[in-house]
Amino acid sequence: MKDIFKDILGIEGVHGVIALDGNGRLLLSRFSGDYREEEARIGSVHWNSFIPEFSDIVEAELVFERRRVYIRKIQHGFFMVVLDDIAPVSMVRLNCEVLQSSLDRLKPGGRFGQLFKKRRS
Repeated sequence: MKDIFKDILGIEGVHGVIALDGNGRLLLSRFSGDYREEEARIGSVHWNSFIPEFSDIVEAELVFERRRVYIRKIQHGFFMVVLDDIAPVSMVRLNCEVLQSSLDRLKPGGRFGQLFKKRRS
């Protein structure tokens, strides 16, 4: 099974992706290389406190001292990309556009496997 986030995680300066449902529950997260330890910490964050602040966001970019977070609304929640200050956000946006239909199929309480269609013989 191929990783659908391979292209977005392959962009220089992109460290990870996070999907949250509309209540702030973590649906999935995937981090690259040296940032895999962050994946374990993501589950302990209380994302539900952020959701009211995200409610009117369709697309946003949060800029911090050394990191940025690109946020995009999906049908059942939010998709976030953690990136360096050098990462090309235009490439991140383009990849999110390509992934949009797959991300919209991701449902609360669902599993990562729901992003893939079953192959018919």
